[in-house]
Amino acid sequence: MAHFSLNKIQISIVTLLFLNSINSFSSDAKLAGIKTKAIQSYLSPEYSASSSEALHSVHVYIGNGAESFVIQAAKIQIDDAEPVRYIYSEMESRALLAGGLHAINSADLASGEHRIRAEFVAMAGDGGPNTDRVFPTIDQQVNVSEETHIELQLFSDGMKKVLGKAELVLHEWRPTL
Repeated sequence: MAHFSLNKIQISIVTLLFLNSINSFSSDAKLAGIKTKAIQSYLSPEYSASSSEALHSVHVYIGNGAESFVIQAAKIQIDDAEPVRYIYSEMESRALLAGGLHAINSADLASGEHRIRAEFVAMAGDGGPNTDRVFPTIDQQVNVSEETHIELQLFSDGMKKVLGKAELVLHEWRPTL
């Protein structure tokens, strides 16, 4: 017996509208192949199994705990989803440096292990436009079993600070009652 959720119905409608709009602009054989692949991936057993599981909200935040660095850009990717990229203005970078957090991404994920990859671009806070930049990265597994909040924080302490280097640290929080 098929189980239809509101989310599946909405995805189906959007997919049909998108495919219909492509069809009205071109009847190229290549587009027909794209349509076929999209429908096959939608109907694949993996998609059906993952969509029938309970999904949990995962929120990703960017923070800066490295007082000597200013974050200029961030790229976040969960599993194999399209990466989320953000370029920070000088005012936003200063707000992060002052302890603010930027909610860069929210996703609904099934229970289980998920891969979080991130890359920041940062530069020394007292440097000019020609200052060397650092590119800290992280690639870590996160276990999702309920609503999860993840903070990716730029950190520089001890020898890393002396050497002008920084690293990314992942913090996980789950709401408690």
